[in-house]
Amino acid sequence: MEPIREEPGAAANSRAARLRRELVPLYALAAVLMSAAGGWYLLKELAPLLRPLILAVLLVYTILPIQRGLSRRVPAKLAGPLLALLVAMVVFILAVFVYGNLVELKDELPRLIERARVLTERARTWGRDHLPAWMLKQAPTVDLAEADTVARLKAIAAGLVNTAAGFLAEALLVGFYLIFLLHEAHRFSGRVRAGFAPEQAGRVLEVLASINRAMVSYLRVKVLASLVTALPVVAILWAFGVSFPVMWGVLTFVGNFIPYVGSLIAFVPPVLLAFLELEPAWRPLAVFVLLVLVQFVTNNFVEPRLTAHAVDLSPLVVLVALAFWGLCWGVVGMVLAVPLTVMLKIVWENVALTRPLARLMAEE
Repeated sequence: MEPIREEPGAAANSRAARLRRELVPLYALAAVLMSAAGGWYLLKELAPLLRPLILAVLLVYTILPIQRGLSRRVPAKLAGPLLALLVAMVVFILAVFVYGNLVELKDELPRLIERARVLTERARTWGRDHLPAWMLKQAPTVDLAEADTVARLKAIAAGLVNTAAGFLAEALLVGFYLIFLLHEAHRFSGRVRAGFAPEQAGRVLEVLASINRAMVSYLRVKVLASLVTALPVVAILWAFGVSFPVMWGVLTFVGNFIPYVGSLIAFVPPVLLAFLELEPAWRPLAVFVLLVLVQFVTNNFVEPRLTAHAVDLSPLVVLVALAFWGLCWGVVGMVLAVPLTVMLKIVWENVALTRPLARLMAEE
């Protein structure tokens, strides 16, 4: 019996089909890379629009429970706008206050640099009297390093003032968005039901309800933990006479929203300022010890108890999210990293294709 021979056209079609199947993963990879590049470009370009909008959305999550309580005493149509206006004023006043303090700090920088030079000279004098001569041979290098440090400090101070000015403008946008979001919040579920089929609307509202529960839980405990950290810091700095204690308290409050590194970023500047301003030496040392104690207690006892089940994210996922959003949107992106990742994880849990990725992101 003769073997069945394939027609030339059928063989060509078979090879073409096999080649297409082999190229499918490459096409998928190319599509993913192009989508990622396009998404990154849009996130960077639309940052001035998206950052204040997302900040306003997070503020809405913290305000809505208060609005529901207020609407029992005030007409519902007035409760939202009044509360939004109040919160927007508080945010704006804080932004103006921090900006003013940073401008004062920049003006004080020459005095602080001179004070640092005096302390450095005292340390050198003590070293010449008590240390071996071979340890002091690098004096010219130290002078160059000191000049370079002074220049860097001036550049950092100018950058902080410019950044604070940008935050001030962004605070106005946050307040503007906040008023409209609170006004529209109670109508959103009705619009979803009107825009989708009943089954799809129920699914969308279920996902949104999961996001709402996660955001409310996270923000409630995070705000409380940040207040528990910031208020003792303000009290300690004020009691010892360190300049700008309220500004450092605001920095501590905001920094506590940045996992792992935020507390360190908020801790270093007031301690350095205490060593430059306070005498005798035991006073800045006392500030240092007390602030370390506050950070130790809140990071190891208070916050773990409050946030034990508020965020179901792996520490590695939190670090990657922190790096991504910090690179994309700077400090604001680092503050928003955890909430945005929690939202993404909840959405992925409700899509069959991405559900395994959402399970990989979980802490347990």
